[in-house]
Amino acid sequence: MTRSVVAVTGATGYLGSLFMSAFVDADYDVVALTRREPSATPHVSWRAYELGATPPRDTFEGVDVLVHAAWDLGNSDAQESWARNVGGSRRLLDAAREAGVARVVFVSSMSAYFGTRQTYGISKLAVERTVLDGHGVVVRPGLVYGDNAGGMAGTLTKIASLPVWPKFGRSALFLAHSDDVATGMVSLVENYDDFAGRVVGFAHAERVDLTTILASFAPHGKRHPTVPVPASLVMSALRLVEATGASLPFRSDSLLGLVRATDVLPGQDLLANANIRFRPLAP
Repeated sequence: MTRSVVAVTGATGYLGSLFMSAFVDADYDVVALTRREPSATPHVSWRAYELGATPPRDTFEGVDVLVHAAWDLGNSDAQESWARNVGGSRRLLDAAREAGVARVVFVSSMSAYFGTRQTYGISKLAVERTVLDGHGVVVRPGLVYGDNAGGMAGTLTKIASLPVWPKFGRSALFLAHSDDVATGMVSLVENYDDFAGRVVGFAHAERVDLTTILASFAPHGKRHPTVPVPASLVMSALRLVEATGASLPFRSDSLLGLVRATDVLPGQDLLANANIRFRPLAP
């Protein structure tokens, strides 16, 4: 029996590597589309690809599914970031369509909602529109936590080890365990026709406040004292430092996504029909 082939961009990143492993476990062949070759793994091949560049003609040869998880967060110049992430994603999607790839899934963000003020969310929304116009599927993962989690979860894990925790108003987020995100992606691809042209939120349906998240991430689940922090002042300070060109572990745009998080989780009816479930955050 011929194994289906899934191409994954960003396959050496945190989410991309989760998807790559999940598809291999589900008896798919995986093509890693990355700048550097991943470690040798059975049923995984490599084709050189860099976000922002025009994909070579043979990028999608033999590929049945594209999961686009790559995104460059390292460029502080807004125009260059847009050209690389949005323009590059559109060129990738055009190449996949021209090559006849029938199933396309774009890994977006909960920051991508109408009315968002976050630069990251606005950029993701722009790519979402291109994907949906091509009858692809958009997945918006919640805050992904689990073993060796990076991104916002990694930052919050570090904050959870502090003796005092900041409290930014009534911040609350949708969360998703990494194992559920990985297996959910495989199930979505296998039920693709039911999701085509739709946006789905990959997360448990209940939002969780920041203090509860920190307590779950803290050693032994111990709660620490909290101190109210004016988000606007922290935002201004971060932007002043960013204006100097300095690299920070936590960006003002990320803080904006934390304090102005969406309260909408789309596509839950579709996930229920496909039996794709997300566990609640453990206490």
